[in-house]
Amino acid sequence: MTKKEARNLINKHFNNLSKKEKKNLDSRILKNFLEFVDISKCKKIGSYFSLFNEANTDHINDFLTKTGIQIFLPKIPEEKDAKKLSFFRYIKKDKLTKNRFGIFEPSKNENPSDINDLDLILVPFRAVNKNLYRLGYGGGFYDCSLSGINSNKCLGLGYDFQILDEFDIEPHDFKLGKLITPEGYFKNAL
Repeated sequence: MTKKEARNLINKHFNNLSKKEKKNLDSRILKNFLEFVDISKCKKIGSYFSLFNEANTDHINDFLTKTGIQIFLPKIPEEKDAKKLSFFRYIKKDKLTKNRFGIFEPSKNENPSDINDLDLILVPFRAVNKNLYRLGYGGGFYDCSLSGINSNKCLGLGYDFQILDEFDIEPHDFKLGKLITPEGYFKNAL
């Protein structure tokens, strides 16, 4: 399956997902996150603000903040050809702005955290294959930013219909170390 075909298939699933179904799936992801992810050694976690067609991160972010863990949110570079995300510490009262893709990100532009200093990175995806290779949205931001990072620090959050047997992978595509879905927790390979 081509990447375009995979994205189209996943888009169809999201289009058929009701708000009630999505809310139920998101609560199961939160439950599995709390059950399977050991955050006791985490001080800094990279996260993101989810869109409707992604697993919801709001409750996870709130939980992490309440436990005293520092949350860092990604920001895309202003230069259109640049691909490396910068991660900025997020405090609930911080102002967020929408980037050119309509995604909320920090307004800050100074003192980003080194991505290597994050203990865990929550990663959005469009699809993953059975070996946990991630298919993103086509911008290449996460693939570029996570290159060289230990994949065991990277946890994908998504729905079971986003797990596909196979799609085209390229050398730059990033392999997640872990995955949380409504059905459970997966590590390295399904």
